[in-house]
Amino acid sequence: MRLRIFHLKRCFPVWGEVIAGCFLALLLIGVLDVYAAVSEEPPVSDEECLGCHDEVDRAPLARSPHKAQVCADCHVGITETPHEEKLPPVSCQKCHVKLSQVFAGSIHAPAEAEVECQSCHGTHAMRRAAELGAEPCRECHGQVTREYLGSVHAKALARGSQDAALCFDCHGEAHRLRSHKDPQSPTFHSRTAETCGHCHADRAIVERGRIPIPQAYQLYQKSVHARAVAAGKQAATCNDCHESHDLRRANDPRSSIYRDNIPRTCGQCHAKEAKAYLESVHGIAVTNGVTKSPVCADCHGEHSIAAARDPASRVSVAAVSKTCSSCHEAQGIIEKYGIPSGRLETYAESFHGLAVRGGSGVAANCASCHGTHNILPSSNPHSTINPLNLPRTCGQCHPGAGVQLASAKIHVAPGFGEHPLAALIRRLYLGIILVTIGGMSLHNGLDFVTRLRERWRADMLGERARSHVAPEVAGRLFERLTVNERIQHLVLLSTFTILAISGFALKFPEGWWARPLVWIERGYAIRAWTHRIAGVLLTLAAVYHLVYVFGTQRGRSQLRAMLPGFRDVKEALWTLAFNLGRRQSLPRFQRFNYVEKLEYWAVVWGTFVMAATGFIMWFQSAVLRRWPLLTIDVATVIHYYEAWLATLAILVWHFYSVIFRPDVYPMSWVWLSGKLTGEQMAEEHPAELDEILATETGARAQAHDDTSKPLSS
Repeated sequence: MRLRIFHLKRCFPVWGEVIAGCFLALLLIGVLDVYAAVSEEPPVSDEECLGCHDEVDRAPLARSPHKAQVCADCHVGITETPHEEKLPPVSCQKCHVKLSQVFAGSIHAPAEAEVECQSCHGTHAMRRAAELGAEPCRECHGQVTREYLGSVHAKALARGSQDAALCFDCHGEAHRLRSHKDPQSPTFHSRTAETCGHCHADRAIVERGRIPIPQAYQLYQKSVHARAVAAGKQAATCNDCHESHDLRRANDPRSSIYRDNIPRTCGQCHAKEAKAYLESVHGIAVTNGVTKSPVCADCHGEHSIAAARDPASRVSVAAVSKTCSSCHEAQGIIEKYGIPSGRLETYAESFHGLAVRGGSGVAANCASCHGTHNILPSSNPHSTINPLNLPRTCGQCHPGAGVQLASAKIHVAPGFGEHPLAALIRRLYLGIILVTIGGMSLHNGLDFVTRLRERWRADMLGERARSHVAPEVAGRLFERLTVNERIQHLVLLSTFTILAISGFALKFPEGWWARPLVWIERGYAIRAWTHRIAGVLLTLAAVYHLVYVFGTQRGRSQLRAMLPGFRDVKEALWTLAFNLGRRQSLPRFQRFNYVEKLEYWAVVWGTFVMAATGFIMWFQSAVLRRWPLLTIDVATVIHYYEAWLATLAILVWHFYSVIFRPDVYPMSWVWLSGKLTGEQMAEEHPAELDEILATETGARAQAHDDTSKPLSS
């Protein structure tokens, strides 16, 4: 040894001494350890322990995970028996080093709560955490444990379910438990839903446990509550509604989500709304045991609750009426509690209902009139629909019109409380439409068959229609419409088309043909204002036309030619006889035949009626300040059915004359060119052609006479 040290010193003068010193130190430590081991008295054996601690103490240990251990492994320092009464504390950290380090950061660490390992795991009868259930928590958390043992989770555990939640499934790893105030804790407010979702979003667990709402977690994630929590706000999470430990099924009267308890549960956050609800007709009914009366979840939903301004919400402007109708249109509820029926239908067909169906976000719905949580019967003085309060309720949207509305029936529709006058006008219009459009269809059908037959006959016989006018007249163009008149017609065509499309799109927003407009618009105002602007333009065009026909020579002559007379009746009967084969030729029509006159005066009448009723419907508040609601109801009926009459007349009567008639198909181009050939004039307006030619002949004769007279001296 000395030689080696000497050799190191020679080779490494300094480092050699350092290395040699370390080597001697290690050698000294080893010697001391050997001495301590030799001098230390051996621990007592298990046999010696059992001399005092019989098999009653040993048996639990034999069934525990520590069955291979001996007494001295845990109870150190005992060298003789009997030993001192107070022994050094058992240190589990000696074997479980990593767990002890994790446990040091737990809320149960001795520095925090003075909880020892034995407090949960026990001593000799120690069991693994998976076997303990809620028992270890009972001693410190007695009340909470009792609540858990009555919960749906504990009952599932008692039935042998391996998926039932234990304390640590929610609160986190047993040795790493954190306070619910700790942001890292699974039970921290913003993480509670995620914690519950570990089981309730697992399809396999949901199916095995037959959980009644399999998508609860996913639905909650879309809710207004979840979005608020994600934004760092205080909003409801799972345990706010279902309780933290005392979770019970919805059919358990002690459950926080039992039907009768839901208002109180929601009232924890929404106290003002809950108070109003409990005083409402619905809340009083629930208190009195009416199980069909709605509670918060029936209107707002359960897990997927959305804000009222969200289009997906069940209480949004567009959806609230359907939500209310789920009870108010249910036949069983209507019969059992004597609730008036037809409320949804009457609302849907009303001005407000049509606006909402069309996408309006501001039109009145059920809640606008009846209230939201404070719904009361109309007999209650505090009700928003009490006759004394209606002026104020309706005046929110119709300033100054509430007095007229207060005395009128609101929920009316065909067959549901409609005023007799409105009902009479409706029936009259239906009769007029049936007779008028039916007659037009029959007339045009006969005319179509006759003209088609004549054309086929000419083609089969190889005949050519011979013109009854001279060749120089047949190819000549005669002015039918001036540029001014063509522009007027174009404005009428455009505005009427826009009015028809936008108007029926407002009335039938669910129609397949109206859906593109609704989708593009994503609302209601564009269709409404398009309809109104087109109506104003049509009205201005009508005013201009009146100035034209009364203020110009051309207009007055056109008006005189358009006046109906007995000749028109004779020509109509003659045409009918021709179409039935009783006449050999059509009558000789003048500038305007009975078909064109009927069209013109129908347009005049329709424009006046539609403009008058349209402005009444537009300026409802102003009308209601002077006249009763019946005025608007009657105007609405007339406007709607006049629109049908006008549209059908254009399609059946006018389109046939200018498009589908065999001798003009595919179209009469007069509306663009303004002219007819002499041959066309001879077929359609022969009497007018005769007058034109006679006038021209007379004018030429007069001119010839003037030029042939001798000059006076």
